[in-house]
Amino acid sequence: METAEPVSGMGLQIAGSVGLDQDGVIRAVVKGDIRSTSKLVIARESVVSGVVQARDIRLEGRVEGGVEATGQLWLVAGSVLRTSCVAKALRIDAGANFSGEFKVGE
Repeated sequence: METAEPVSGMGLQIAGSVGLDQDGVIRAVVKGDIRSTSKLVIARESVVSGVVQARDIRLEGRVEGGVEATGQLWLVAGSVLRTSCVAKALRIDAGANFSGEFKVGE
């Protein structure tokens, strides 16, 4: 998955839901849900307290509300995911941290 331009700046805090209709990179603390119709990267310094929904998700940071990917979910080394994961395809790198329930496949 290629990295797109950031949609949020480092140090930014967002309270509320975020919606994207293009590929994006989140570099922020988000207290709310994130929904995208495309590819989404949650950058290493990011913390999301809500559900992340997108076609493809690359998690480098921390999500404490669960993720839903209609395509692929990729948990990279150092990422943290809590609660739940629903994805069509899943890739987990050594060093990723997950606690919760998985549902993978159709």
